[in-house]
Amino acid sequence: MISALILLAIPPALVPGIEFTSGTTALYRFSEGSSADEKEIRLIYESLNHPEVRVQHAGDNDYLIRIGDLGESEGNLQEVTPAIENLRDIAGPVQVFPIATLNVKDTGLNTVAIRAAYKNDPCKFGDIALNVPPETELFVLRDISHCEQGIIYEVIFNDSFGYINRDNIENYVPINATRVLDENASEREKIEFALENQFGEFETLEYASVSPLISRVAVRNATIAVIVATLFILGYVAFAFASVPKPFRYGACAIFALIHDVVIVLGAFSLFGKLFNLEINLMFVTALLTVVGFSVHDSIVVFDRIRENVRLSPRAPFSENVNAALIQTLSRSLNTSITLLVTVTAMLLLGGDSIQSFLLTIFIGLIVGTYSSIAIAAQLLVAWENGDFSKIRDRLKINNNSESV
Repeated sequence: MISALILLAIPPALVPGIEFTSGTTALYRFSEGSSADEKEIRLIYESLNHPEVRVQHAGDNDYLIRIGDLGESEGNLQEVTPAIENLRDIAGPVQVFPIATLNVKDTGLNTVAIRAAYKNDPCKFGDIALNVPPETELFVLRDISHCEQGIIYEVIFNDSFGYINRDNIENYVPINATRVLDENASEREKIEFALENQFGEFETLEYASVSPLISRVAVRNATIAVIVATLFILGYVAFAFASVPKPFRYGACAIFALIHDVVIVLGAFSLFGKLFNLEINLMFVTALLTVVGFSVHDSIVVFDRIRENVRLSPRAPFSENVNAALIQTLSRSLNTSITLLVTVTAMLLLGGDSIQSFLLTIFIGLIVGTYSSIAIAAQLLVAWENGDFSKIRDRLKINNNSESV
């Protein structure tokens, strides 16, 4: 716990995500053979008055980019999921610029089908968008090279869009045309225009923008949620153990164990943020509240067994009743925690990046929560009952008086 506090005291304490700082994050996938790299992308953003940009290589030709608020969202969260493939799907109608022309190959049939994407996946063909005769000239909007069956072309013919396989085309001719950006273009369009001019075609895998208003509300609500949960837990534990002497102590010890767990989780994420630039987001807050609930639940199981032992053996020393309770609940606590850890570990290894911070928080919280319910909460209760805290306070008073004399 002391190590966690030291880590939190070293700036930056935590690396906040855009939900807490406001700003924009985008994940772009550039085409194979593109000259895109972190340095070149950063130079483009800096030339567009975004010196705060952070560029992170996310594997292959994918780059995760974070900048300040673009001013596109006044009071809400704008987010694009990976299912959305094209800029026109998220920004409304925009002028389409073909990159090439091609002809439909003569396969011996009267017409060749141009297909729609199945569930927005261009690598999987769905219904027929239109039928065109062989040797028809089509305009190419983009080349899709990551499909298993080879290159797929997104084409347009008479204002109809569709996809065609490489095996059904011929005479592919690139168009060397200069695209002109509209003077009323948004900041996002200016950025993506500059990226396309420098590195060629790319896909927008993810895009999210959070205004400063939303970020302030997120910070406030997260703080209120943790405080309210803590107060309700304190009141509930004191009420549930009203039948034993000094029930408030049970609630106070459970809250201290809870604070211990939260501080260690925060310290771990402080370390991860310093080493791996791992951000905290709203999923982290959700997981932290889950850890709080698990920690208190585990402590209550031990306290409940202490209450039963005190009722059955009222004349036995309190420390012996607590020790017996710990032995009786130890296997149950460990079995429950290990089962959950196996599940969370599997999800960490197989799950996606979007829930990584949630799962990592749960993983750390489970370990420290199990430890605190066994080795901290019950021991504090015994120390309080034996008057150890009062002895420490009296000793400090004596030392202060001797120094003053």
